[in-house]
Amino acid sequence: MLVIAMETGSAPDGHVRWAGSRHDDDRPDASSGVSPAELFDAVFHALHDGEQVALGFDCPLTMPVSPEREPGSAPAGSDADALVTLAEPASSRPGLAELGYLLGELGTWRPWTTVSTSLARWKANTSILVWQAVPAPGASAVTASAAAASFFRQLPAVTSRANEAAAATEPATGTEPAAGTEPAAATVVNLAAAAARRAGLFVDPRELAQPTVSITVTAS
Repeated sequence: MLVIAMETGSAPDGHVRWAGSRHDDDRPDASSGVSPAELFDAVFHALHDGEQVALGFDCPLTMPVSPEREPGSAPAGSDADALVTLAEPASSRPGLAELGYLLGELGTWRPWTTVSTSLARWKANTSILVWQAVPAPGASAVTASAAAASFFRQLPAVTSRANEAAAATEPATGTEPAAGTEPAAATVVNLAAAAARRAGLFVDPRELAQPTVSITVTAS
């Protein structure tokens, strides 16, 4: 497993510094870089080698849906493409721009890649998890190496909670949503899921109306 975390606005010329490590490597910066192309190379080769990849961002990955911005007369969040459209103005923000570039390149060179922002779904069937790195109370920022380390430390507990929540809301046998099911009415739009859908990669449409998994970055 390769865990990569991004530091939005951490490098000159508008670049975003990123650093990654693996579960069997104690080095906090086993791989690192500042360009979207370097990030794509690291992710592409990890996926090619059969690894799961978890991408953490220190910027908001969920945006509230304003009722006045509902497309046409449809209820907010009732249509996946409408949610992707609502998310598009945020796609050029630092961090989200790099995510869009990465997923766009994967859409070209590895279009079968699947993306999730849910730990339960990622562990079950997807290649890339996109998660949000949240500063600890009192902290104003996070470093990429600390975010990656926090992900590894908290993964077992967060996964357990995610699986319990998924089991509590799992449809009864024979009532699973059909492929292509649209998300239910929502009050948020998931910017990471929208970026994946925009890139032509598979993401569960229901995730468009759900927040991303988040990890609080701590020192230890």
